[in-house]
Amino acid sequence: MSNILQVTTPNLNTDNRNILNPQDPRQAGQAIHNPVDPTRVVRADGRDGEQTGNSTQDDLFSVINYDSNYGAFVKGLGENSNLSGVMERLLFGDMAGLKGAEQAEVSALVERFLMSMRMDSPQDLLEYLQGQGELQARFSGDFFNKLRSLLSQSPSERLKEAVLNFVKGYNNYSSGAHLLQQMKALTDDIEHLLLRAYREEFRGLADSMNWDAANGDTEENSGILNQRLIPFLSSYISRTHDYGAVREAAMLLIFHAVRYQNGGKDRLFTLFDSLLGNRDFGRLFKGDAEADMEQLLMAGTRESQPPLSEFADDLATLLLKGANGHGGLENVQQFYNIMNGMLINESVYMPLLHFILPFQYEDNNVMSEMWVDPDSKKDSEEEGRKIKLFLKFDIQTLGKFELVMTLQDRQSKVQLYVPPQLARQNKQIQTEVADILKKNGFRFSQLLIRERVRDRRVDEVFPEIREKERTINVRI
Repeated sequence: MSNILQVTTPNLNTDNRNILNPQDPRQAGQAIHNPVDPTRVVRADGRDGEQTGNSTQDDLFSVINYDSNYGAFVKGLGENSNLSGVMERLLFGDMAGLKGAEQAEVSALVERFLMSMRMDSPQDLLEYLQGQGELQARFSGDFFNKLRSLLSQSPSERLKEAVLNFVKGYNNYSSGAHLLQQMKALTDDIEHLLLRAYREEFRGLADSMNWDAANGDTEENSGILNQRLIPFLSSYISRTHDYGAVREAAMLLIFHAVRYQNGGKDRLFTLFDSLLGNRDFGRLFKGDAEADMEQLLMAGTRESQPPLSEFADDLATLLLKGANGHGGLENVQQFYNIMNGMLINESVYMPLLHFILPFQYEDNNVMSEMWVDPDSKKDSEEEGRKIKLFLKFDIQTLGKFELVMTLQDRQSKVQLYVPPQLARQNKQIQTEVADILKKNGFRFSQLLIRERVRDRRVDEVFPEIREKERTINVRI
């Protein structure tokens, strides 16, 4: 904990040569450095933060040696800004040609990725991009748009709490298949961590789980988890005093089990009934809530998930294999960089939607990465919804592009940064981009084509990310 009161141990040296005498003219110029000011929050060492530290780092992240959660997030966001470049090397570069028996599995996963990302027509490309967007933006669709509209009308605290509880319940419900997959992987790991005498019994308990259960059908699996599997691990830890990896894995299993149990269909209907029972909900919600709920449940089932959902699972498997060295020890750091970059962009502090969209089209490898703010800050409350997006894409035969775009009331502002060799064709590019916008029903008030001279960071395009750094959020 920070030594706020600046408490120090007394000096046991009886020699008084270092004691200042204010009456001594030889010591009159020596002042007390860094006196404690109870009216200010100071550093742990009492020094003034503006005069110390790495000035370059301070200018970049506005954090002066405060080890805060949000400061660490912003710093990581800057350090992992080249995620798309590392992914490009993984899928389309040297790592796509991994050789050797120990790398065969990773090489096969990369090859399967490349096959699934080959687009033969514009329609295939459109379906791929839309499918990935639907997978990564879970709370999308007409029902959730109506809930957002309801929340924007300043409802009562009771109604707001009911809406948020329902959204949390739906998140657990629609994550059922994913949570089962996570728990299955954990039980496999725990089995190898247990002492040999306990493994067979634990394997039997794990095999009694229905790992293919439908979303919302949680009663049977929750009973096995709560009455047999978790008590077995608790008893094992008590007997063996194994407070290391087994206990850590067991705690993670319990965390997933709680979320899985809270995603039961009966619980979701209870939360929905509490919404319908609120008078303000019936007045503010536009449409037939029960019909929308029925469609929402169909969209959240395992069977309704598009085949593209395998993309995320295959990518997770590939990264895990690579991080464990199956893609060659020389490539382990590359896999860790990708994992770290993806986790940073999925942080709870990230206020944006993040998409990674690699594909192959017309013999071109394209790596794209996009950040979207679906509710960007408006100039006035009377204006319509404002959407802002930042798109980076690298076309193998052309170079790197960056697009910053805002959409509001069917009107757009576009800034497109192109590779140096295309900068001279800015008039032609401007005309073609304008035609694309018009074909899709968008007007534009600004359309700028500029040469791309450097990589822009996400916090430059969305400065509101950095504004949150000034809040007090200290990690202990």
